[in-house]
Amino acid sequence: MMPSSDTNTKMSAKEAADTTAVPSSSNSTSITTTRDILSDIHSLLNDDDLTDIHLIPDSKDCDGDNGDDENDTITAVPAIKALLAARSPVFRRCLYGEWRDSQSSNQNEDGVLQMKLDYSGRVLQLLVEFCFTDKLASLTVNSTNNSNTNSMPEQKVRLLTKLNGAAHYFDIPKLEQDIQTQLKDMMLQHPSLACAILDEASKMLSGEELGLLAMSRIRSLPKAALLHFKQTTHHHHQSSHSSGHQSYPSTVTNAANNTYTGCGWGECGGVISLNASLLEQVIFDDQSSASELTKFLCLQKWVEGCRHIVSVDEFDLPRKMDDSADNNVEAEEEEEEEDEILSSRTPKLQHSKHPSKSDNMMSQPPSPPLYKDDALSDGQHEQRLIIARHLAEKLDLSLIPASDLSSTITESNLISAHNLYQAYRLQALNAERSKSKVFVEGAGLAEVNGTYIQGGVHEGTPMFSKEGVWRDREEVFRIFLCTYSNGNKSWCLSIVPKGKAPGKTTDIDFYECPVSYGKSSALSPVYGGATESVVPNRGWKLVNYGQTPVPKFSLVGGCLEDA
Repeated sequence: MMPSSDTNTKMSAKEAADTTAVPSSSNSTSITTTRDILSDIHSLLNDDDLTDIHLIPDSKDCDGDNGDDENDTITAVPAIKALLAARSPVFRRCLYGEWRDSQSSNQNEDGVLQMKLDYSGRVLQLLVEFCFTDKLASLTVNSTNNSNTNSMPEQKVRLLTKLNGAAHYFDIPKLEQDIQTQLKDMMLQHPSLACAILDEASKMLSGEELGLLAMSRIRSLPKAALLHFKQTTHHHHQSSHSSGHQSYPSTVTNAANNTYTGCGWGECGGVISLNASLLEQVIFDDQSSASELTKFLCLQKWVEGCRHIVSVDEFDLPRKMDDSADNNVEAEEEEEEEDEILSSRTPKLQHSKHPSKSDNMMSQPPSPPLYKDDALSDGQHEQRLIIARHLAEKLDLSLIPASDLSSTITESNLISAHNLYQAYRLQALNAERSKSKVFVEGAGLAEVNGTYIQGGVHEGTPMFSKEGVWRDREEVFRIFLCTYSNGNKSWCLSIVPKGKAPGKTTDIDFYECPVSYGKSSALSPVYGGATESVVPNRGWKLVNYGQTPVPKFSLVGGCLEDA
């Protein structure tokens, strides 16, 4: 007997939610529910009753290389074959296609298929999660949980890079795209993570695309990416067009002007994340805007804290030649003479009662942490030292400021006495010229403001340079004299692309000043030639990428003042 309308049976909220309502119209074939299909599929994740396959991780990949999966104890990841096949054509071929027979015998006593794969348990777990849910919710949640090993940015990007390799292999393009988007965002916030991504991508056959993305970030911001140097932003005379650009403090390459970010070594990548072979490729990359001092500091920091087990066998190091006894004696005498010269020129910092200016200004990062692979053992440190000394031979020490040669470089134990002696000789020759500085201020484009140091010659006149950032890329801004095709001459404030000569169409020009404004007999020219050798103070005008107002050029030894 059917219950009357006034005696309806009460149902619980859960029963009501699960109830399927069928429309009263006999012509309707649709069924409406309070649950959607995505929620139902999500609920199948880790459902033991419906599991018919276990993905078994490779034990070698569960060891936690570089700390990214150090607590990965996952021995099997449950899944459902049909869902894996629906999301991945590779899984479809393995489970239902031409590779099916090779998998059929790998079942446990419960009849669940056991499929071994060359990935860590955490990577497989995230791969299955994405196949079921189309997102990586557990990774996002765990990133804010300090108890999780993947909460550190470097550990997270290494894990994502490995997962990207798995997504590529199993042909899941949306997962690849999502991962690359997330990695780009993380590199934007912490450029130093690019080193960890590059290092991890170099281990995979499918890592080329991610490696190129990481390398592009390193090339654009080598100091931020390799050494955790912090960028500062100008707040004066900056229009809305340029408000997003960042710039370094005004002076040039001296190490004392560099400051470190608060991101700890070992947490956000940096040069210590690179293996030995990548170190050489990255530091001496032709497309990088890194200065010689930046390259040296990278070698020094890598020796102190590299996280990899390294071996000199990875490099084709030159062997010492068997010289005659006379040559050996002569070389020893020459080195002793150079040591005496160096010791007379190098300040004895350990006996100084007052710290040097460089010491006061330099903000040193925390020491790298000790790692489980014992990479900081004496033997490993010696291996790294040999490699770094070999690579340091490629540096042009004459481009490093003398103040850093006498302190940072000399104390590093990476440069031989002979090479230091030669660098000092070049520095002494350069010092004979009247080295000038030009101070630029008040420009509408804040990135060009700052102190430009004389260095190099173009068309017989001195050039002046400073480091900075333009459109999220580290560049060198230059002031130089340029002769146009019609014979007219102008001073230019421009960025000259690396590997290009000044005064070409490839220059990024901001401001210029016709040379006629710079003619004056009031001051002697820097190089003793024509008066065009002196940077003018007035007469500058806006060109191409510059912004109003035009800058003012102040005399700091060698700049032409107003008459």
